Amino acid sequence: MRLTPGDDERLLRDAARGLLARGAGWADFAEQGWLALPVTEAFGGLGGAAPLIAVLAEEMGRARIPGWVAGAVLPAALIEAAASEAQKAEWLPALAEGRLRIAVAHDEDRTLLGVATRWDGALHGRKRAVMGAGTADLWLVTARTDAGLGVFAVTPFAVTEYDHIDGGRAADLTFAATLAVPLGGPGTDATPALLEALDRANAAACAEALGAMEGLIDATVDYTKTRVQFGQPLAKFQALRHRMAEMAVKRDEARGSALLAALSLTLSPRDRARAVSGARAKIGRLSRHVAHEAIQLHGAMGVSEEMPLGLWLRGLFAFENRWGHTDAHLARYADLMADPALREEGLLRPGSDAGMNLSTSPEDIAFRDQVRAFFTATLDPATERAERLNPSFLAHPPTGLAWLQKLPEGWAVPSWPADHGGPGWTLTQRYLFDQESERAGEPHFRGASFKMIAPVLMRYGTEAQKAHYLPRILNGQDFWAQGYSEPGSGSDLASLACKAVRDGDEYIVTGSKIWSTHAHHATKMFALVRTDDSGRKQQGITFLLIDLKAPGVSLRPIRSIDGTHEFNQTFFDGVRVPVADRVGEEGDGWEIAKYLLEFERGGAFAGGLLRALFARLWRIAEGSGLTGDPVFRTRFAEIGTDIDANDMLELGAMSAVASGGNPGAVPAAVMKIERSRIRQAITELAAHSLGPEALRWETTRPLDALPVESALAEERKVAVPAYLNARAQSIFGGSNEIQLEIIARALIG
Repeated sequence: MRLTPGDDERLLRDAARGLLARGAGWADFAEQGWLALPVTEAFGGLGGAAPLIAVLAEEMGRARIPGWVAGAVLPAALIEAAASEAQKAEWLPALAEGRLRIAVAHDEDRTLLGVATRWDGALHGRKRAVMGAGTADLWLVTARTDAGLGVFAVTPFAVTEYDHIDGGRAADLTFAATLAVPLGGPGTDATPALLEALDRANAAACAEALGAMEGLIDATVDYTKTRVQFGQPLAKFQALRHRMAEMAVKRDEARGSALLAALSLTLSPRDRARAVSGARAKIGRLSRHVAHEAIQLHGAMGVSEEMPLGLWLRGLFAFENRWGHTDAHLARYADLMADPALREEGLLRPGSDAGMNLSTSPEDIAFRDQVRAFFTATLDPATERAERLNPSFLAHPPTGLAWLQKLPEGWAVPSWPADHGGPGWTLTQRYLFDQESERAGEPHFRGASFKMIAPVLMRYGTEAQKAHYLPRILNGQDFWAQGYSEPGSGSDLASLACKAVRDGDEYIVTGSKIWSTHAHHATKMFALVRTDDSGRKQQGITFLLIDLKAPGVSLRPIRSIDGTHEFNQTFFDGVRVPVADRVGEEGDGWEIAKYLLEFERGGAFAGGLLRALFARLWRIAEGSGLTGDPVFRTRFAEIGTDIDANDMLELGAMSAVASGGNPGAVPAAVMKIERSRIRQAITELAAHSLGPEALRWETTRPLDALPVESALAEERKVAVPAYLNARAQSIFGGSNEIQLEIIARALIG
């Protein structure tokens, strides 16, 4: 698996951006080899891989230059998939060299394969809004035949040319008993070939739409930084900053979806359709939102032809209505999600490891099978049931700590490096492990101890701290709670007031922390404390490790709206903490806290959990007879496309971690926002799928103390508490509004 662009992608992007900025035309495309890029090498092309095609399409979209995907990518893909060898030899070299302009006439309605044009030895019918048809030398037309769908080379009876909404030229074609040559010979059902070609074109169109989103965001940021209202640049107003940050979140989601579409073109037709139609459906929604926001944030200038926004919006409108409408692709994706394998599996598939890819090796498959066999043999029914009936984001600590003791060495900490006790797994293996552990229903015990304080100790801790604490985390001897938020400060960590005064070799800590998850089970807390009131607020913060069994520590339980006790307020009344338990230097706490929050927000896989909840949602809806309901299927499919995009964002961020870095503040913020929204959407739809059954409230906690029922009945029982518990997802770890400000600062300054 490789998701990071290589030299070929970077060089093509730089060259294309420079040339397109100077205004390139079709002759320039031929000279640069861009027409040859989607043509196979056997017929004089460059045989460009899908990621290269996506790079060029993205730059075309950014530069608002239409026609390359319709005039080069789709014809090359259709001829390659449907034509005879003689037809390929005649047409593909000429297309690659720019000597032959080809127009593909397919669309007739909003569906992907809706074709009324008929062939009975001659063509009868009409095709509308065919891109480039007025200047074409060859027209490829789809039509109904007795065998299915066919593709025909034809000269139209009439061509009515006009301006196209995206800024190019199009034409309506009329056929009246028009002679035509079938691609691949008469009597051939070209439906599979046509679907493959349309998927390739749609994947490139997704990248083109992504480029338009990039252009819209850049233009909006530039405008709001220079346009002054009420004595301030518009970019100073928080409401507008957050709207632009939301645009960037949607752009990043779209980037994940577009990359998934490109990398799935070499997979099975089922996987290819899932990725491409999922991307088309999601990017259609996202790009429209970004365009509308860009126009709104430009004010009256946004609806003026003086600005380029209208051309981007018109291009995106065309994107949504070409080669299957957004809604048609969402329906196709929804149909695919009826397959449990696609609902429950991750995105990696066996395949070649060449170039950018989502491939797993035979060794990876063997690893996955080993993990699956372990969970099947070891995860006992009581533990699995306790997790199934757990509405919280973390396992009940006694359940989690008991399960920890059953794991093979290193399996508790898949992301830890081997020299600290981790298993030394590759990124692909960690992804597969996450998918399998969630599929099996493993308890979510990897909380603050494993995913938050451990990475901090590895980076900032002394050798003595690492040697003492990391083994105790691994064996469950120490169980950690987080001490960041305080009453009155919430996500504003810089305003914290819990004090630590140096007294020789100790600090004396006084104050309180709130929302301390599972502190009533914890033995230790990592906490931010104020050691200096002078200077900037961030400069006086220090990071301490506090023994929760020390004199002066007390707790007040806080019960959640779902009925569970997972939060607490922790009080410190003159608690003594050795200086040896300070991480970093005095005053380093702010930088350490930011590093830790990147891991809390985006430093580990969550896609497996979301996919497991997604599969549970289907089972709950199936129990209510809703899986055939079109409203449910639409909402379910939209969530599925969100999960796929989140998977791609996670894989990209974890690639940075695998290379020795950290997730990065902005990717972590984007993932935190999206994970919380997806989980909330899943749990909300599951709860609403229960109907009147959802109104029955169960007071027993934990829920696994109730009598045993069927797995489905228990999944339905936990649905409403899980919905209520999920409201915290967009608050803890820094509220989503704080994440938007982090993104806004990186985007705008």
